[in-house]
Amino acid sequence: MLSLFFVPEIGGSSQLTVTGDEAHHAVAVTRLGVGDEVLISDGAGNWASGTITSTEKKSFTLSISERGTAPASAPQLTLVQALPKSDRIKEALELLVEAGADRIIPWAASRSISKWQEDSLAKWQNTVQAATKQSRRYFIPAVENVYSTKDLIAQLSSSRILILHESAIQRISQVVDHSWSQSQEIFMIIGPEGGITPEELEDFQRAGALIVSMGEPVFRSAHAGVAALSAVQSLIGRW
Repeated sequence: MLSLFFVPEIGGSSQLTVTGDEAHHAVAVTRLGVGDEVLISDGAGNWASGTITSTEKKSFTLSISERGTAPASAPQLTLVQALPKSDRIKEALELLVEAGADRIIPWAASRSISKWQEDSLAKWQNTVQAATKQSRRYFIPAVENVYSTKDLIAQLSSSRILILHESAIQRISQVVDHSWSQSQEIFMIIGPEGGITPEELEDFQRAGALIVSMGEPVFRSAHAGVAALSAVQSLIGRW
């Protein structure tokens, strides 16, 4: 499997010089050199592959041999993640990206322990980009700024919405089927460690959300998203 690096723009030239942090990582950390093949992407679906023809301390030049554009996922899978404990954020985001989330919305739920900081958005975006490289995805999942419950509900109209909650009567497999593959977007809402409040559940249900379970074991907030994404993608026939 070729290493993937992100660039602002690929362009149409047969040669491309990659600079900055991505080039430093390739040359100094990954130890790639002349003759090695790599993948590059603009993070928006466009990609190219080729052979490194020269390297400097913080740059390398690529001779492009192949290029293309990956199709966007349909439906879009949006994962609403209640702010997890600070020591779980990186792990949660890595799992969400690897499991196929297309958009990630941080949610300041009533019982969230962590607080959204001034630099939180940049940290989440950096973690997501690194995880996208590791999982060889050509689209970097979008990370929104933090949402309140009110702001989140305003986003949910006319979409398929799932709340993963242990109080659910229906299993996820009883609700989601292949017909959901024709939806434009599927929201999955994951609560915080302390759980979603009854008031929040009622608000989401009024917005059209369906409460579903994923079996008897209770997931950590940081782990529930990967399970939800896996289940949905299997049920709609993507996996």
